[in-house]
Amino acid sequence: MRTNCLLIFLLFFSSLNAQTKDDPFDQLGDWDDNQSLAIKTFRSTKIVNMPSVEIPYQGELIFNIGHRFGNVRSGIYEMFGLDLATIRLGFDYGINSWLGAGVGRSTFEKTYDAYLKFRIVTQEARTDSPVSLTYYISASQATIRDFYPPEKDNFSGRLSLVQSLMLSRKFSENISLQLNPVFLRSNYLTEIQGPANNLFMGFATRIRLTPMTHLNMEYILEMVDSGVDNTNPLSLGFDIETGGHVFQLFFSNTQGIFDKAYLVNTTGSWLDGDIFFGFTITRIFYL
Repeated sequence: MRTNCLLIFLLFFSSLNAQTKDDPFDQLGDWDDNQSLAIKTFRSTKIVNMPSVEIPYQGELIFNIGHRFGNVRSGIYEMFGLDLATIRLGFDYGINSWLGAGVGRSTFEKTYDAYLKFRIVTQEARTDSPVSLTYYISASQATIRDFYPPEKDNFSGRLSLVQSLMLSRKFSENISLQLNPVFLRSNYLTEIQGPANNLFMGFATRIRLTPMTHLNMEYILEMVDSGVDNTNPLSLGFDIETGGHVFQLFFSNTQGIFDKAYLVNTTGSWLDGDIFFGFTITRIFYL
């Protein structure tokens, strides 16, 4: 595992030439010939579960409808998971060229979440900036009743914070990679009956299949044993671009849609057939 991680890390700093093609999806284009910037390393603000380095353009409002069905192996009685859905509705907004924000509400533990993204460095196609670097911080607040113990049934006890430094490189229009260490602080986890600090390492890639479709893969490795009986999330997704929409279809061993849920509430395994099908519909508005 350490050898594989090292190889992936080294790929970010290898020297590959960028390719230039025309992209029919509005502003979600290729290299900007005037600014020499690598535009849209990934096609959405999320890869599958993990956030991507992408920030909405200034004044761009993105509405996300996320739907994650139940376990496929639940059988015909639950219609292979279609009867056991988790939903998240969210908005992303580009405040300026380097700052984005978002909010959302998930049915899992009736959780509200919010995040900020700060663009630190943008990869340039023909100069000396080989990678993009984005800082991400998010908070989530569960509002489910009669679930937390009385001493933790308050704003602080229900709060979880996530920080991540996302490093990515767009090698060409055909492939992008992202590496991001993630730190999670949860003030109370029911699995261990107390607070927890967790450290993860996320790996993701985008592979272009056609000008309008892309294959996404991501894997999140737990680096520190916090005592939580958790499985490392592994996900496979497809992006389909149609005008102002992006449709994301994916399979994963996690049903969580926001950060804390997929980081510490994943117990399924692909090897055991624990697979969850889901989709996200993204609609872009310009304000």
